[in-house]
Amino acid sequence: AEANLLDARASSDQARRDLARTELIAPFDGLVRSEHVDLGQFIPRGTSIAVIYATDFVEVRLPISADQMQYLGLPVDSRGLLDPAVRPPVTVAADFGDTRLLWEGELVRLEAEIDERSRLLYGVARLQIDDNAETPFLPVGMFVQAEIRGQRADAVVRLPRSAMRDNNQVLVVDTENRLRFRQVSLLRLEHDDILVSEGLAEGELVCISPLQTVVDGMHVNPVFE
Repeated sequence: AEANLLDARASSDQARRDLARTELIAPFDGLVRSEHVDLGQFIPRGTSIAVIYATDFVEVRLPISADQMQYLGLPVDSRGLLDPAVRPPVTVAADFGDTRLLWEGELVRLEAEIDERSRLLYGVARLQIDDNAETPFLPVGMFVQAEIRGQRADAVVRLPRSAMRDNNQVLVVDTENRLRFRQVSLLRLEHDDILVSEGLAEGELVCISPLQTVVDGMHVNPVFE
């Protein structure tokens, strides 16, 4: 019994020395998100004790539709970590009461799978956090709005959807105030607007009223808005 007691004391002393020499250091500066252990708890080897996240940058998962993907200027087979030379800039916004705060970053990677329910591809934007900047740290888990800047398109005309007729046509008012059907090329649809990339010249008048019966060459009296 005495031998067992001495052995137990030796083990206890060894455990105290091991504990005194134990120091857990994360490989990055961060904050603790959750703890999985309590004070005095015995921790088996390989046990997860906490979840931490870095504070030098924040990553935001963004849904991207197939239609939106074509305007980002990325290679068709882009998946995983993106080459730094092709990463689109990203602006993330969040409202704090009456104040809107902005964070700048870039799209750093694309996930490999399409979401089965939404049919969307998800990209990940990384926002570098500067401790000396005026904008505060972005709280993890907060709802935000994001804008990904894609390819620049020049000479694009924005029109209300009411201007679009069948077969990608619009009505142009000529110099004699007559309506003419004009075939145009659409760049994309945006909410209540259309973006026309080809088919219209600078300064041309376009009819945006939803007329029911139209004949090519019909005379009109333009009203400018």
